[in-house]
Amino acid sequence: MADVFGGSRMVVRGDIEEAAFTALPDEVEIRYSTVPIALDQDLDGVDVEIRDLTTETTTVERFDLVVGADGLRSTVRRLAFEPEQSPIRRLNYMIAVYRLPEPVPGYRPQDGLSMTEAGRSVWVFPFADITPSVLFSYRTDDVDAEFTRPAIDSLRAAYGPEPTGSTLGWLLDQFEKAPDHLFDSAEQVHLDHWHRGRVVLVGDAAWSLTVYSAMGASTGLAGADLLGTMLERHPHDVPRALQDWEDHLRPFIDHHLGSAVSQRSFFTPGNRAELLLRSVMIRLGRLPIAGRLLAKMMANRARMKSLDIAAAAA
Repeated sequence: MADVFGGSRMVVRGDIEEAAFTALPDEVEIRYSTVPIALDQDLDGVDVEIRDLTTETTTVERFDLVVGADGLRSTVRRLAFEPEQSPIRRLNYMIAVYRLPEPVPGYRPQDGLSMTEAGRSVWVFPFADITPSVLFSYRTDDVDAEFTRPAIDSLRAAYGPEPTGSTLGWLLDQFEKAPDHLFDSAEQVHLDHWHRGRVVLVGDAAWSLTVYSAMGASTGLAGADLLGTMLERHPHDVPRALQDWEDHLRPFIDHHLGSAVSQRSFFTPGNRAELLLRSVMIRLGRLPIAGRLLAKMMANRARMKSLDIAAAAA
């Protein structure tokens, strides 16, 4: 993947989270097991009813600004933006992600691996200082049904009924043994506005791109950074800061929302036609002239991935 996208560095999300927590100033208060259950805002601020799940107590606190950075199924979005029509759009694909305890047998630690058929794929991503991570991705006509049984059962059904080869069988066995994993549907969030009054959404809560974009953590960080920039630029005018933030950010996010859908066919071709096109593109990439043209196309895509939106808004 680093070769495909112009030398991008592969980083696991947990390392990003650890770095972010380490960088926080000491005066920043962090509360766990605490959720908002109601928002009541006016022109000057937001009253938030907060539930402490440990003590089962509820308090009301007032804030100048509420930022919902709470993921695809955001509670803040539900409280502030719904019950409008759900902004979530399913792609009818499932993903499962986990980390291996050791490199795949028969491969070097630095080797990446991709096994692809129409409607299903498996990717192994190598890293320099930790063991590889694995991504299962497959198409389904009934997303809800995939959650009615253990994740490993859904995976074995999706990658059957044929007997698995040694590598795929080993990867499935390791998923079943893994102490932690992600198993979820691939869904995007499409909203006309990311802020309402003094409530604003950032990251997956506002624009979930799906794993196929390879930009989820990056856009979350970039969007938050730009939000801080605009609040500093307009310290006494929060509504203007939020509007300027969205005006500058939306073209960047809209591009990646669209490209995530097209890149899905690269990660997991949905049918034989997409699989054939993928194979042709890979083979063309090995030819001198066609390879240079494809490299130029990928370089343009890489530039959109690495665009400094904060600098662009200066």
